[in-house]
Amino acid sequence: MEVRCIAALHNLDGVLAMTQLAHSPMQPGLLSFPFLNHALHLSRRHNGLWFFADDVAAAIKCRSTAALLSKLNKEEVRTLPVGAEDVVCLSETGVATAIRRYRKPVARRFRRWQEEELLPALRREGEEALTADQLELALALSVEAARQVSRAVLDAVLENGEACWQHSRWLVTLDYERHNRQKRPLGRMMGLNSSITTLDALAELIAVPDGMPATDTELVKLAAACHLRLAERMSLRVADE
Repeated sequence: MEVRCIAALHNLDGVLAMTQLAHSPMQPGLLSFPFLNHALHLSRRHNGLWFFADDVAAAIKCRSTAALLSKLNKEEVRTLPVGAEDVVCLSETGVATAIRRYRKPVARRFRRWQEEELLPALRREGEEALTADQLELALALSVEAARQVSRAVLDAVLENGEACWQHSRWLVTLDYERHNRQKRPLGRMMGLNSSITTLDALAELIAVPDGMPATDTELVKLAAACHLRLAERMSLRVADE
């Protein structure tokens, strides 16, 4: 499967964490996913999602699981049977409460990733009964997009030196293949007066009074280019006759 998309962007708020969700065949409702260099697990129960406390503590670099649990209410912590073991778990609310009390960058990153990527994907899975493969692909695509976008912006900033890139836009072409994710991003910086549109839409934007701003010189160049192309086509048609 190959997925292609075009993205126009302004600025990035950090780099999204690596996310790939996997269902455990041995434990129905048990999910695992990597965050940075840590493996995290959660259990989907009838009363919500429960995150393994040890995994959360390690992910946000808390000094110990006990220190993490000390900041939570009793209803936010439960010991649940997972296979042959009992595991201390945090509710979704408990995780949110815990990471809000830590000011480390990794905790803020975890919170953003959890709220913006993981939880919406899990809720979507429940609402629309997505398969494990579909959910894995959706999360993998978001990760691939973040990786390629960040690389494209990095290249654009380094290559343009002291240029005014802070308020510029980048056009990024993303190629994603499920079994070959090492595509190099084709990113380039665009001017602030640039637009991404079809030729039909471009003509309409130029024609309307409050449409795309264009100088007299730019309009003359466009008209000359269109006239030249039409003249070439007309000459070819006459030659064919």
